[in-house]
Amino acid sequence: MLQRWSSIALAAGLWVTFFSAQGQVERAPLPQPLTLQSALTISLESHPDLVPARARLQAAQIREIQVDASYGFDAFVELQPRASSRASNSDTDFQNDSRYGLVLDKRLTDFGRTTARKEAVRAEINARQAELIARQDQRLLDVMSRYFAVILADYAYRARNEQLALDYFRFSRMQERHERFEQYSELEVAEKEALYRKAYVHRHRADLERRLTRHELALTLGRPGELSSELQMPDLTAYLEREIPIYTEIVDQAIASSPIVQARRDDVAAARAKVDVAKKINSPVLSIQLEARDYYDTSFSSRDRYRANLKLIAPIFNGTARQETAVALAQLELFEKEAELVGAEFELRDILLNLLAELQVGQAEINAAEAVENYRAYYQDRSRAMYEMEMRADFGDAQTAVAEAILDMIRVEFQQAMRWARFDALLARPSLLIKE
Repeated sequence: MLQRWSSIALAAGLWVTFFSAQGQVERAPLPQPLTLQSALTISLESHPDLVPARARLQAAQIREIQVDASYGFDAFVELQPRASSRASNSDTDFQNDSRYGLVLDKRLTDFGRTTARKEAVRAEINARQAELIARQDQRLLDVMSRYFAVILADYAYRARNEQLALDYFRFSRMQERHERFEQYSELEVAEKEALYRKAYVHRHRADLERRLTRHELALTLGRPGELSSELQMPDLTAYLEREIPIYTEIVDQAIASSPIVQARRDDVAAARAKVDVAKKINSPVLSIQLEARDYYDTSFSSRDRYRANLKLIAPIFNGTARQETAVALAQLELFEKEAELVGAEFELRDILLNLLAELQVGQAEINAAEAVENYRAYYQDRSRAMYEMEMRADFGDAQTAVAEAILDMIRVEFQQAMRWARFDALLARPSLLIKE
């Protein structure tokens, strides 16, 4: 009974999860301003992309309950309305010979077959749990990418808006001086107008990008249509101050702890246990049966009211090749899972090697972006001072350059944070951006 209620609870939990993801269950609106930590937490609760992985895990858990139930009690009522003609009576005289009874049946042992099935389903549960962790890690990476894209789109819009304002100012001033004083030629005015129109297109595209990235973030959070007007800049210090490990010192740890590799490793264990199950298809089965019966005609002394049977079923000959084919198929599945495991390890080595190289390049990009940002800040201060002295007129260019430098700095920091987040996911480490 407890096992049956457990399976019902698992199914009910999956139903609630699915309909929550579909928006059928009322949910609180997204917080404003939206923080990266809140976005990461919400994505793990509501996105439908996680439902299939959870369903596969729950299905494996239900199969474990099913295996355990094979050693439970079976109770059934046996009713036999019947009429019989006794051999001792020479006439054909059918008489009521009905009977009914209660039968209890319990398997005692199948000599290792259920144990092997148990090992297979437990390994499968572990594999599905590892796959769910990998799916959750990928979901977090997707959310981080979309969240960063929104912030970058906002900063890009500001930089394009700065450039548009500057180009429009130059165009309108030159046009006015051309019309009033004929100070500039029509060619020069047309050139400035072309730059202004081009800057307007860039600004318009940047504005559309702001809306598009917000829609993509809402979809990644499992909240289509809920657009966040303001996003808080995340603190990425924990990522940006880390030291880059050496490949040869970290690769074995990555192979040992990677959720994807662990899932393939558990699949191999499950396939190996299934081979053992196939080999024991024809194993004997020892069971006990308790019977309580009543008869319409109790005149026969051979009719037992109560009976206890110890029953052993041991196959002697099976001409259907059931065991041989089952073993062959199970071994082929094992070979396939072993190949997938080796392939997963090779792929992990390649991903890790490239990721560590990207981290080193990313650190150099951050240093370069910091140098450019410092230079642009100094240049802006100098241009402001000279502008106030009316010696230079490029203060607007300096402001635009500073905005671009800030955008580049944020971009390379976000890219580096994404690399570190992928690195943590490879090693099954918790996200540094989600507080327990």
